[in-house]
Amino acid sequence: MAMGPSKYDTVVIGGGMSGLTCAALQARRGKRVAVVESGPHPSPTLRGFTRKGIYLDSGFHYGGSAGEGGLLPHLLGQLGASGALEGRLHTLRAFDRVRFLKPDFEFAFPQGWEALEQALCEAFPSDADAVGQFLRQVKTLWHQGKATFLADYGKSLGTLFFGNGCSAQEAIDRCTANPVLAALLSCHGILYGTGAHETSLIFHSLVVGSFYESACMVRGGGRVVVEALEAVLQEAGVDLVCGHKVVGVRGNDQGAFAAAELDSGDCLTARCCISTIHPKCLLELVPSHAFSPAYRRRILGLEETPSAVVLFGRCPSAAFSGNLILLGEPRAIPCWQRLPLEERPLFVSVAPMNDGAVSIICPATLDDIPGWDGREKRPEGYQDWKKGLADRLSRHVATHAGDLLGRFDLLDVATPLTFRDWLGSPEGGLYGVKHRLVDLPLLPRTRMQGLYLSGQAIVAPGVLGALCAGFLTDSYVS
Repeated sequence: MAMGPSKYDTVVIGGGMSGLTCAALQARRGKRVAVVESGPHPSPTLRGFTRKGIYLDSGFHYGGSAGEGGLLPHLLGQLGASGALEGRLHTLRAFDRVRFLKPDFEFAFPQGWEALEQALCEAFPSDADAVGQFLRQVKTLWHQGKATFLADYGKSLGTLFFGNGCSAQEAIDRCTANPVLAALLSCHGILYGTGAHETSLIFHSLVVGSFYESACMVRGGGRVVVEALEAVLQEAGVDLVCGHKVVGVRGNDQGAFAAAELDSGDCLTARCCISTIHPKCLLELVPSHAFSPAYRRRILGLEETPSAVVLFGRCPSAAFSGNLILLGEPRAIPCWQRLPLEERPLFVSVAPMNDGAVSIICPATLDDIPGWDGREKRPEGYQDWKKGLADRLSRHVATHAGDLLGRFDLLDVATPLTFRDWLGSPEGGLYGVKHRLVDLPLLPRTRMQGLYLSGQAIVAPGVLGALCAGFLTDSYVS
């Protein structure tokens, strides 16, 4: 899109979910806003892509708190995009199915708190009382967090992270000694990229609670949300500057934000700037004196969530819709990095309403790529390795989940290097930085006056987390 005037009230760096949310909210305040997105279109990850005429959803396999009265439709309505989900929600009777290979056991997570408690108690009768207590605790924390966020769009939400020093794993261990049940209660950590032993029970509850409440797939996938937000921004007169990167953040004589310099040589002056890119990448853009050494060390010390190898394809004869978590054995989740890739926990998302599109997600890191030495260029043999790995993962899934998926037609493959370049994440982390129990939460306001943070690092990962981060950041911007 062509660039308008170079002087704005607000410049947003990054056109993902948080960036578009911030832009819409700032425009609603009457601000003149520009969004700078390095990709050719806004929110390339959430938008997805097509291969051989098949739409493949790369960033919105399903949404939590998406049903009637849910947080997701409420916030989209606040942005003026209430029609994005209307008539498109596909409610999943069992939103996640977990299949263990050793032992041979399967559990389907039903919709709703009562149904979930009943299903778990029936499957694990000896732990029924403890399961009920654990789920009630998670439900309470989720509802408290949701209510607190709606009260002030998250300004006081940060205090919740300090209210309980208990990790999610500690709470689960107090609930049960059964390794299968423990794995079921912790397995959704793969949705935010942090182990149950690393994150607080509060944070775990804020993420999984949204799915326990109501989990839905969307007909048309993430692109329908992006297109709805694009329409909102267009009507509000927001300038979307796509295909360009911000290469520098300039301050004025008082050290406050003054302008964002683009790789095109253009300079966008503004009263404030909201950065939704990875915090470590922002450090490379700001003047060296903008942040204190302690704050820089804090950002540099943030640990990255895992990346992944993802097989994109379709299963035209899939026997179910929803998500399958395939586990070799219960303890595969905390020790996945020590396992061969095909033995790691696999997340398989099946969306028959979207042309039978399927994503097979295997956690991985850059170190899993043979010959990778930290350089930008792909190592020799990279394409052969990628093809061989895709064959191995496809065979593994066909062997252990062929009854559910049927034939799998591979259409594309992404690796940690793909996500490093696609997401602008230093290590290709799917969910940005980890939200660990030992880390102080990052707040939107920075030491540089007029420069604010947003994105997955601020509240939580995923579509709902990024959306909430946008609302939180906007509440800080005057």
